[in-house]
Amino acid sequence: MKNILTFSLLFIFTSVFCQQDRVPQLWSEKGDIELKSQSLEVNVVGTTADVRLYQSFTVENTDSASYLFPISSDASLYELTVYYPEKIFTLESKNMDNIRKQVLAENKKGKKIGLFHNVDSFVSLKLADFPKNEEIRVVLKYVTEVDAEDEWKFLTIPSFVTENYKEIPQRFNFQFHIISPTPITESEISPYPSELKKISSRYFNHTYSGTEIRSDIDLKFSTRGDKAEAGMLVYEDKGCRYILGIVDPPKLLKPEDIAPREYIFVMDVSGSMVGFPLDTSKELVSRILDDLNPEEKFNILFFAGESGFFAEKSVLASPENKALAIEAINSQTGTGKTRLVEAMEKVYQYKPEKEFNRIVVLVTDGMFGADYQLYQGLKENLRYAQYFVFGIGYEIGRKTLQQLAAVGGTKPVLISDQEYAGEELDDFFNLIRTPLLRHIEVSSRELNLRETYPNQFNGFLSSESSSFVSKECSGTRDPKLVLTGVTGNRDYREEFSLPNQRNNDDLAILKYLWARQKIDFLLQEEERCGQSCIKTGRYRTQIVQLGEELNISTPYTSFLQESYANLNDSKGRKTSLYSNINNVLTFQNDFDSDFDGMPNTVDDCPFDRGVNDRKGCPKTKEEKMAMEVNRMIEGIEFDFDSFVIKPEFYEKLNTAASIIQSMKDKDFIVEGHTDAAGTAEYNMSLSVNRAKAVLAYLKNKGVDVRRLKIIGKGDTELLHPECRPHEICDKQKNFENRRVVFKLMN
Repeated sequence: MKNILTFSLLFIFTSVFCQQDRVPQLWSEKGDIELKSQSLEVNVVGTTADVRLYQSFTVENTDSASYLFPISSDASLYELTVYYPEKIFTLESKNMDNIRKQVLAENKKGKKIGLFHNVDSFVSLKLADFPKNEEIRVVLKYVTEVDAEDEWKFLTIPSFVTENYKEIPQRFNFQFHIISPTPITESEISPYPSELKKISSRYFNHTYSGTEIRSDIDLKFSTRGDKAEAGMLVYEDKGCRYILGIVDPPKLLKPEDIAPREYIFVMDVSGSMVGFPLDTSKELVSRILDDLNPEEKFNILFFAGESGFFAEKSVLASPENKALAIEAINSQTGTGKTRLVEAMEKVYQYKPEKEFNRIVVLVTDGMFGADYQLYQGLKENLRYAQYFVFGIGYEIGRKTLQQLAAVGGTKPVLISDQEYAGEELDDFFNLIRTPLLRHIEVSSRELNLRETYPNQFNGFLSSESSSFVSKECSGTRDPKLVLTGVTGNRDYREEFSLPNQRNNDDLAILKYLWARQKIDFLLQEEERCGQSCIKTGRYRTQIVQLGEELNISTPYTSFLQESYANLNDSKGRKTSLYSNINNVLTFQNDFDSDFDGMPNTVDDCPFDRGVNDRKGCPKTKEEKMAMEVNRMIEGIEFDFDSFVIKPEFYEKLNTAASIIQSMKDKDFIVEGHTDAAGTAEYNMSLSVNRAKAVLAYLKNKGVDVRRLKIIGKGDTELLHPECRPHEICDKQKNFENRRVVFKLMN
């Protein structure tokens, strides 16, 4: 009964909070909360911000409240502490396995300790027994991402003031420290009239003290100048250095800065790519070809059961060659099985001309077995080209694609849902179309850089910056790091001396940056290794150590609420979690590997972006393919009072037929629909005839119609129900009501 009551209270609490602004706040369903003071410090380093908020409150006329930190895909909590005059309440990252074992041990002694996972969309610190006529103080610290678009970087920090507060302070102050490895060219904050102080070319400081407090704070800055710049920042802690290196492109990319480009597309045209994966792949290649100048080069290798080049060697991007390539691309229909090793060997066999920047793009769903030969071949040929992985399919071999990208030193594009294909395609196109510098590596004679991430760093500079983060603990003084790279037949080399100035606490965020990249790497390695490594804890032990040391959530560590005696604002004696024999402990976690809004600890598919109503898992391959069939036929227009299919819609139906044929073990319902014109009886007959027309076409294309069941819906399920009678709607809405829909049976 106690467990049921706890769940009910949490559910009610969530429902109420969801109506509030989703910003960190002290919240109570009743009572009077007064925000007495608030100050803010934000350290922006590279593309990450360390946000530190300090508040004080008085709370009256309520027995309980909670400080809430909303879970999001771009923010990570590392401290939430509340100071009472006599007590301190805080969230601490704990090894979940150890806590589970301890709870079992305590309950064997006769206690009734409850242990739950938080399923709410926020992390909370629960508070009660508020001191009368005295203030409580809150310290909130979290790391959040900085957005980037073109040459600008953007950061919005909320005001942290909500309607829940009965009173707010008369004055507010903040500081924004912008610390960059490369020179800062512009910086501004709005709408607050902040004072800008340029401490150095790479260190700007915005300060504000005034009466405005309710507005969000918008920071906009740029580190792009007239030329490409490289630089490094260092933070030292416990005998180790944390190093951030960044190479920034210039503000304006000039044609003379870009060596002649040569693109080789290794394009999967196997049967599993039919539909939106193949269509998106075709669009990517077509857009790159359109962007090439006549003196630049390209080639395409189509691979499935067999593989073959568009041309024996890369050809000039003349209008004639482009036209032939587009024709060859559009003729691909998606057949056969994937055989990648042989295809890649053909790419390696002919080397690029020295003056060209060769970019190799592997376009595939990754649904094939990868072996040592595939990875080793790629590793041995990195110096000749920059390799990218564009993974797309209804179902993708994510582990294989991630491993291929890791060997290539780049981040893979992973698309398994048509909904995200357009945006991902745009981003990838913009990334690879302006290769300023490739094969960027970092090295040092004095330092061991094994702990550099991304692992096997092989940077690529284009319209986007290239960066790495590293940890080394040698203690060597005055070490030097060397960055090298290639652009066409020109080599780049720059040597950096790591600074030895007084340690700057504003750069402590570098430790968190490195830890997050390290954890991501360890999780991928653990997944690749499989059950043997999970059982032995080979990678888990390192992840737990990082989580507890830095007080952050991971898949194996979660926040638990702890309390201490307050000894002059320092933690005194800790109150045991198990001193109350009926205590209820709640794991709270904001670590989200796939950025779908569900923390790993409650996500059934923690590495694949999914949806809440599927417990974090994506739609099945079959569901996505059924949706693709509908997408193919949703634009098929039937004339008024007609069930004749027009020739311009044959290509879409051909793709739909291929998808259905590839799903040999699935049956479909084919629903016909009409608009609201005509009688119910007539519309029912017309809807059946429309479904039959589609069925007849598919049968002619080889589809086994025994797998298709026709249902006529008439005008009973209008897509636009407001269009009854049909005269009150425009032609477009009535057209959209006249449709045929495919649904998976069972």
